Amino acid sequence: MEIKKILYNSINKHGQYLVSDIAQGKSSEVIETICEECKDQLDELYGNKSEILGIFAEGLIHYLLTTALIPSQRKITFNDVYVDVIIPDIKILGTSPRDALIVSFPKTNDVLTIKNRLAEIVKIQPIKENIWFVLENEVDVGTRIYVISNKGERLFSNIINDIIGFLTNKKQSKLKLFRI
Repeated sequence: MEIKKILYNSINKHGQYLVSDIAQGKSSEVIETICEECKDQLDELYGNKSEILGIFAEGLIHYLLTTALIPSQRKITFNDVYVDVIIPDIKILGTSPRDALIVSFPKTNDVLTIKNRLAEIVKIQPIKENIWFVLENEVDVGTRIYVISNKGERLFSNIINDIIGFLTNKKQSKLKLFRI
């Protein structure tokens, strides 16, 4: 619960500007600001750093998906496979996997554990390009990785922009992403 308290204290501090900043395409800046502001407090927490950062990143993504009105389902099981986040929903995944995105937060940097998680997700999402992992550090496991530590090819701060880009090219993306 301490992790969520840290996250929501930062969100509440910036709350009045978050929606407008995201609507203006500044989601990377929003994520960078919140992550930077929370970094020292998260570093002080006792426990596995990958798990702490994974919980934090997942909470932030849940909040931002809701704020940006991006259609998604969270923390569900589909065909006996647990899914952290699916965009836009299970129905689209079942009928048109190329139009569905799964974002996973393994909360570890153990390569074997991450590869096993990927193998499990591939059972329901056969298109590996549509499976994204959020990790503390970059690990080569054969799919797209977003790095929380700000060291790597794809930074976590870009994930919302990339999700919006993914949806823009899909048939169900006729929804307005923002109502401001």
